[in-house]
Amino acid sequence: MKKKLLWAAGIVVVIAIVAFAAGPWVYKNWIVTDADAELALPSQTQGATVDVAGNWSVVAGPSTDDARTQAGYRVDEVLRGENITVNGRTTEVSGGITVTGSTLQSGTITVDVASIRSPDSSRDNRFRGTNIMDTAAHPTATFTITRPVDISGVPASGARATVSATGTMTIKGVERPVTTDLAVARSGSSVIVQGSIPVTWSDYGVEAPSIGSFVTVDKTGSIEFLVNLSRS
Repeated sequence: MKKKLLWAAGIVVVIAIVAFAAGPWVYKNWIVTDADAELALPSQTQGATVDVAGNWSVVAGPSTDDARTQAGYRVDEVLRGENITVNGRTTEVSGGITVTGSTLQSGTITVDVASIRSPDSSRDNRFRGTNIMDTAAHPTATFTITRPVDISGVPASGARATVSATGTMTIKGVERPVTTDLAVARSGSSVIVQGSIPVTWSDYGVEAPSIGSFVTVDKTGSIEFLVNLSRS
């Protein structure tokens, strides 16, 4: 009987060791949902049907997941040696731009940070907490253009163009100057803008969370967005 008990105990110990060692791999490959593909302009667009000058407002855009207006974050995690990329997004995006001639004179994009969701509800709860985004006190984030942008290189054919934009990013109530490349296309009666802005979380008073030695979140990440605009 003692031999059987020792044998059973040994099996339990071995299983526990294997589970501990393989846990991160299992979590990464069987539990964690792969991060969404990075946002991008639609692969197919049509020629512009309206003049670009005027006031433009953010609209929902197409109903497909990869083309609708949306914004969120992307960040890498290390789960006991296993590298994982995670992201969260929301379609609650508002704002607009003003174009005079071929110059983007002003613009603001506002993201409802409190509504950002990922496939992991526990991650979302931590994300909204006081140590990270504190969405109860700071429910939105904004990007505001602070310098005119030349968009004369954005063709009316619907082809993609890249412009450099300088503005102010506000996250958790903290403002920081940023300069970033934006992918822009004019398609039909719409203007579509896509961007990904690198951020260091501590610059905005955001603490990159960690759970002991189990999960460590990178101190840098990106704010990504895809915005459809229509003439106001």
